[in-house]
Amino acid sequence: MGLQAMEDLFAGRIRIENPSSKGPGGMKDSLTGLDRYEVFLKKLQKAIDEIGDKRIVVVYTDIRHFKYINDTYGYQVGDALLKDFVEEMTADNPYMICCSRVYSDNFIAANWMPDEVTSEAFRDFINKINQEREVRFREKYLNSRLQFCTGISTVDKNSRSHDAETVVSNANLARKVAKELENDSCVLFDNSMMEGIKREVEITSQVPRAIANHEFKVYYQPKIETDTLKLIGAEALVRWQKPDGTFVYPDQFIPFIERSGQVVDVDYYVYREAFRFLSERVAAGKRVVPVSLNVSRLHLNKMTILDYVQGLFDEYKLSPDLIEFELTESIYLDNTEKALQLVEGLHKMGTKVSMDDFGSGYSSLNLLSRLPIDIIKLDKVFLKDNNLQESDKIVISCMVDMAKKLQITSLCEGVETSEQSDYLKKVGCQIQQGYYFSRPIPQEQFEELLDQHQ
Repeated sequence: MGLQAMEDLFAGRIRIENPSSKGPGGMKDSLTGLDRYEVFLKKLQKAIDEIGDKRIVVVYTDIRHFKYINDTYGYQVGDALLKDFVEEMTADNPYMICCSRVYSDNFIAANWMPDEVTSEAFRDFINKINQEREVRFREKYLNSRLQFCTGISTVDKNSRSHDAETVVSNANLARKVAKELENDSCVLFDNSMMEGIKREVEITSQVPRAIANHEFKVYYQPKIETDTLKLIGAEALVRWQKPDGTFVYPDQFIPFIERSGQVVDVDYYVYREAFRFLSERVAAGKRVVPVSLNVSRLHLNKMTILDYVQGLFDEYKLSPDLIEFELTESIYLDNTEKALQLVEGLHKMGTKVSMDDFGSGYSSLNLLSRLPIDIIKLDKVFLKDNNLQESDKIVISCMVDMAKKLQITSLCEGVETSEQSDYLKKVGCQIQQGYYFSRPIPQEQFEELLDQHQ
């Protein structure tokens, strides 16, 4: 069944029997009027127990950057958005078994599906609906980053599990996969995802030992002053080297430790190593440059980072101008008030703060007037082509000019060619970073580079 047939089906032009029309009642969510989650599970389990030759499709959706709506426009607007979403989700759907708000902006729905509808066709249908909904909601709620992320799981009489919580968990896992993708907002669960879970458990279980055994290594990527081509700073980046010499690359472990919360411990490890490195060079009378440290979004949950960083300054007696902190654009957007609190706390210690990946989301311009940022790092997306397009040049030039007028230092990352570097110099970008100058390198090589630039 294709997309048009799916649209006809959900518009009521094709109908099948809906066995759930006389489902059990229960407690309702006070905001949306939907079933509470525990009631949803009971209804879903009852439907699964009576499934016969039918199929059930479970759809788990959340709204990416919803917290930005609450923080920027207030909870009244956020509540209105959720009600609008629920109204759209439940309208003209004669196949709904049950629907619930799991928490906050996380919603789950279960539907009966006819035999002629494939799981892939249903996935394509939901993906199309999500994209159309994003256009409407972005216009109405003034947030160009609003996105609906959906995971889908199916169950029939031949499924491995007939437990409602397992079916929901599968849909939730698919939703998490969807959140990590740039283009696909809807993902269908398959059993191969369970292998990913096993790999995630294997990786996260090894992290405490890796920290204790210093398997995590700090690499440094130089920052170059545009006008003089002098080495004036570096970004500290983590690499994981196993005892046998093999590497676990960042994209193979960072998403896992972010989900598990262990990224905070790894960040603190990197911070301490960078402080120690700078302190030892200062004590030896060797040249040092400011080192920037990345801040995960999870630090904003408990805000222990300020006490930890202050403790490092007290212990290593470093000058605050030798340490900078980088927060990605999405962190500022997702939790603006907490980000502002963190920036102010770091400024009180005397450190600089940058906005990393600036421009990747196209909606952070209005934050620059609110957040006391010292540096903006233009996202490498603007240098995606070796040969800069005229449109790219215009965008880069405007952003560099804007930063200058706001008295914010501009840095462009992802520089890979002399043409790119020359153009950045032409438009006045102050600092450059990228493979054209150096890849991230181990501490020993970075020290040699520092000594050469003495």
